[in-house]
Amino acid sequence: MYLDPVTAVPSVFSMDSIMVKDSSQQPTSPSAQTQAELEMLHTVLDTQRSYPWNPYGIEVEPYFSEIEAESQQLNLETAGGIGWQRLSSTLNQLWPTSNTLEADLLQRFCDRAPQSYLQQIAQRAQQAVQANQSLLNQLVYCVEDILAAWDQADLQVMARPLALAMRDGQGEAVEVALRSVRPENWQALSGMEQARLTLAIARYAIAQLDSAG
Repeated sequence: MYLDPVTAVPSVFSMDSIMVKDSSQQPTSPSAQTQAELEMLHTVLDTQRSYPWNPYGIEVEPYFSEIEAESQQLNLETAGGIGWQRLSSTLNQLWPTSNTLEADLLQRFCDRAPQSYLQQIAQRAQQAVQANQSLLNQLVYCVEDILAAWDQADLQVMARPLALAMRDGQGEAVEVALRSVRPENWQALSGMEQARLTLAIARYAIAQLDSAG
């Protein structure tokens, strides 16, 4: 029997019954436990990578290393994509001019010089103009590989008349240089004639690029 400390009246409730009553008022944890079990089961069965339960544990180092590697790879792919777009845009701007110039040289000089030389002069002229070199250096740059046996100083001497020609008279200077070369096959020309011819073609190519720009 339990005496109420206030009324000193015997109570019909024992201490055990009170404890049972109090404990019965507290919520049981089956739902929380079930939720935890479900989360654990989901983690085990899920094929995708899950966030570590303890992000500060030693065992999570591989997790973060993998995440960082994937992030870096994504950044590289994104940067590569942007870089390729810019490069493609630049090439799209350059190719039409280069192709047009090459076609022009092939049409006009195909019977005077080998096709590969004309293509090389077109490509080199494009590069020389973009590099903003002096006209004399541009001419030498266009033909130096074709005239590999020539010294740089000698090529500059040969190119100087074409480089010093006034803009209004550059077409005439090119025609004069072309007329000074016999209309023969490339192999039949002398070294001097080959130099005059290639320099004249290079001057023509640069003039075409200047007028197009």
